[in-house]
Amino acid sequence: MYPILFEFGIVTVFSLWFFIAVGFVVAALLFIRLSKRYRVRLALLSDHGLFLFLWTLLVSRLTFVLMHTELYFYRFQFTKMIKIFALWDKGLSFWGAAIAWFLGIWFLTQRHENAPVNMSRLWDILSPAILIGMFFGNIGAFLDGINYGTPTNLPWGMAFRNANVKYISEIHPTQLYAAFYVLVIACTLLWTLKMLRGRLPGFVTEAGIFLFSLMKFTEEFLRGDDVVKIFSLRLPQLLAFCALIVSGYLLYQRYENRNGGDPERILKNFAQKIFKKLQKPNLSINSATSGRAAQNQTT
Repeated sequence: MYPILFEFGIVTVFSLWFFIAVGFVVAALLFIRLSKRYRVRLALLSDHGLFLFLWTLLVSRLTFVLMHTELYFYRFQFTKMIKIFALWDKGLSFWGAAIAWFLGIWFLTQRHENAPVNMSRLWDILSPAILIGMFFGNIGAFLDGINYGTPTNLPWGMAFRNANVKYISEIHPTQLYAAFYVLVIACTLLWTLKMLRGRLPGFVTEAGIFLFSLMKFTEEFLRGDDVVKIFSLRLPQLLAFCALIVSGYLLYQRYENRNGGDPERILKNFAQKIFKKLQKPNLSINSATSGRAAQNQTT
């Protein structure tokens, strides 16, 4: 399509990075506006913003490299290894960035237990802002020709004249599909925030993750780019399925609790149950071991 917006001398402006930058700015402005409207303090993010940015960038890049090892490790060459750090080749993973961001926020809140911020309300205003940023990112991906779909005979199929696209026939414009559904989900979450007016903290985040994971899981059936597969499922599709299960479980628990449920308490109790089952001793092994020990003592 149009991977390069314009060139001015030695300066080249790529479509993907331009729209990612626009999305970042718009998402940041929306996030700040929502934080003022719903009175969420941002001391935790302002104090550790650089750490979160670098950590998210690092994990996003490493995740992309691991998902596309054939691009970097098919033959051991020093020049190929150097390319791991070449961020300008547009090799970043959304799921790597999302997981890194969540882990970074969790680490900071655990390190500073008395952090002056309500994390559930913080995630509630972050969710629509991130989705708005992703809307612009998907537009950039469409112009760049990445994240493309499989061949189709539908009337809105498009032919990409791009070296990165392996199909010459008309294909699904999955980038536009993604841009449409993230915009719809973002508007739905903003409307929900307005209706709830601070009630049920964490609900907007859970609903947003559930809706996005459901649509992302469906979209992956139409994607035509190469990616690592596990059990015949694309890795992003498998991650979306896991996020769908977790968010669905949290929403179900809210439905079961009349007070709306506490997502942090629900996850903590769920994790404790899992750890108890893992740490439960195997009675058959213990009985066999004690029997052998008694037999050794008698002999």
